[in-house]
Amino acid sequence: SVSPSLKLIYTCKICNSRQQKQFSKLAYTKGVVIVTCDSCNNRHLIADNLGWFSDMNGKKNIEDILKEKGETVGKGL
Repeated sequence: SVSPSLKLIYTCKICNSRQQKQFSKLAYTKGVVIVTCDSCNNRHLIADNLGWFSDMNGKKNIEDILKEKGETVGKGL
C-alpha cells in the first residue's frame, strides 16, 4: 500500500531559491523531517516529534514555528 505523503513548497531563507520537497505524513506527524535545499545545501528542520533538537522550544513542526513568528502556512491540494 502507498503511504500518504505531504508536499512542501518553500523559499529558502539562505539563498532565496524556491524549493519543493515531498515526505511521508507519518514522518511529519510522528518522526523527524529535515529537508536539504537543492541550491545551497542548507538543511531545514521541518518537524521534530522525537525531541532530537533542543532549540525547538516545545514546538513540533514548521507550522508551530511559523505561527509563533506571526507567519502563516498555506495548505492546499
